[in-house]
Amino acid sequence: MSVILLGWAGYGAASSTPLPGFWFIFTGSIALMAISWLDDLKNLSPKSRLLIQTIVVCISLWGITRDGQLIKLFPEIIPQWLDYLFIALSWIWFINLYNFMDGIDGITGVETSTITLGLVLTAFYYSWQPDALYLPLFVLAATLGFLIWNWEPAAIFLGDVGSIPLGYILGWFMIFLITKGMWAAAFILPLYYLCDATLTLAKRAVRKQRVWEAHKEHCYQIGVQNGLSHKVVSLIILACNMALIALAFFLSADYPWYSLIISLIIVFSTMALLRKNNTKRRN
Repeated sequence: MSVILLGWAGYGAASSTPLPGFWFIFTGSIALMAISWLDDLKNLSPKSRLLIQTIVVCISLWGITRDGQLIKLFPEIIPQWLDYLFIALSWIWFINLYNFMDGIDGITGVETSTITLGLVLTAFYYSWQPDALYLPLFVLAATLGFLIWNWEPAAIFLGDVGSIPLGYILGWFMIFLITKGMWAAAFILPLYYLCDATLTLAKRAVRKQRVWEAHKEHCYQIGVQNGLSHKVVSLIILACNMALIALAFFLSADYPWYSLIISLIIVFSTMALLRKNNTKRRN
């Protein structure tokens, strides 16, 4: 995160046309890093952390619109204010699921690298403004450098200070895709994390378990419990994500619903593969 924000600060200062809300996102990332670090020291309550995240997201959405960017996800279905409420809640959820899913060596490095790779390819292909290309490229480069040391057996880890602001930044990138009319790509690129986290925690909520407490019920965790190494699980998710990049890049703009349905099939198949019992190990 320090490398990313240092690069962003230099690039942002030199950019004549920063992306809408850029400096709000920059400041919000520092705020989330600080509160995550404080949580490590003081063990803040989930309500306190959620309150800070909500404030940061609301200010960030205001900053994006203040810079002249109107966000429309369901413009012809629901009122604008309800659209913004859905986006805000989704963003807050994405920040937290990114933290929940960072449970084995390499997994979030793989997820972050593939999401930003998809963003870089898309921005380059459509010749979007330079910031849309270089800002995710900073994140991609920093993540690949981090992944060298986070690969199994990991020597360093993200922790909340890394995973929380990363989820926040990537959520902003997904909102940017929505403003470009590529809502399907915004859902497809992070779809594995979205599905594994959402479905697992929904099951825990139905069973009246505390969804904010640590557990080992995500599909990737079950894969490890069934005998797969952290490296193998991360590589399986990498393969899934590369297919998602292809669908987001080649198909989502022209056939959004078809690409999303195919992506869901790929993700659910990956989750089923990870949940599959290791027969030899069980015997």
